[in-house]
Amino acid sequence: MTYPAGQPSWTELATTMPDQSKAFYRALFGWVYGETSEEYGHYAMAFQDGKVATGLAPLPPGAEMPSNWTVYFASDDIAADAERVKALGGQAVMGPLQIGEQGQMGVFTDPTGATFGLWQAGNHRGAEAREGDGSLAWVEVNTRDSARALAFYTELFGAESTALEGVDYHQLRHGEHGYAGVSGMGENWEALVPAHWVTYFYVTDVDQAARVAWQQGGKVLVEPFDMPYGRMAVLADPAGATFSVMNPEPARN
Repeated sequence: MTYPAGQPSWTELATTMPDQSKAFYRALFGWVYGETSEEYGHYAMAFQDGKVATGLAPLPPGAEMPSNWTVYFASDDIAADAERVKALGGQAVMGPLQIGEQGQMGVFTDPTGATFGLWQAGNHRGAEAREGDGSLAWVEVNTRDSARALAFYTELFGAESTALEGVDYHQLRHGEHGYAGVSGMGENWEALVPAHWVTYFYVTDVDQAARVAWQQGGKVLVEPFDMPYGRMAVLADPAGATFSVMNPEPARN
């Protein structure tokens, strides 16, 4: 499949604990992993029912970067998009880089400090797993300057936006398709939490996923709760990378 430019096509876990992380997500989502090679830094592809779901990149010993999830958005011309990121007030962190015949990648920050990636597909077009436990369900950026972030992403991705009533939250969309959120961080957020993108994975049972995460050495940062768009929880893996799980069913009565 081919992802339209500006929509999330790939997610990637950079981790200081690759073996423990593999075991954790295998227990949580049922992922199995492909072979790794030194040529690609022992990067591992995670598969769900035979379809590639995400990637796992080991961080080198002594890396200053904490374990984290990165969201990559599809790009038709990553060189041009990298220049547009800078023109719109963002910054380049890495690349663009050619990754063999797989494609080209770059990592950037938006004007509010949130990190995200761009991916121009070659042989690797992005995630194939689109449903079932461990598939990507949603992405959103949490920021203290939602207006600035919204202006940046709508311009960069050629997106429109829809405001949610009563909250500081906008959906990015192409046509009628909403594919990402821009959320303002209110006073209930800790002062030291920087702007960041959040990766949401689908699970059949959010409560069970939270229990498994705790049993496998992770943390439950926000206990399962109902919201207008389903049920969700915020978790951390054993290396400290945070992510969310959700089932986008109507909230329970």
